[in-house]
Amino acid sequence: MTEQDAFFTHTIVGAPLSVVLGRRAPGGSTQGLEVQAHTGDARLSPAWQPWAIQRLSEWPVGVPMQRPGRWRRALERHALLIAGLGLMALLAGVVLVVLAGSRLW
Repeated sequence: MTEQDAFFTHTIVGAPLSVVLGRRAPGGSTQGLEVQAHTGDARLSPAWQPWAIQRLSEWPVGVPMQRPGRWRRALERHALLIAGLGLMALLAGVVLVVLAGSRLW
């Protein structure tokens, strides 16, 4: 997982939790990716650094991260379209239920 992936996970899921104890990670700032405005340098915040080190220690040395598979890339690329189609299907279902309900009375 790259720093950008960790930041994305943090924005969706929330601050990192201790898996063993189920409580928030120590540290005042729970931001995932800190970017310096003047230099453009990016690094993980202190709350995420132990997690990244533990995660990377599980991988064998010299093995690069694998790219996501074809289906995952396609779903990520078209996520907004898929969500829009789902919303349209939900609205169409509501309209059909309302129309069917009005004809019964």
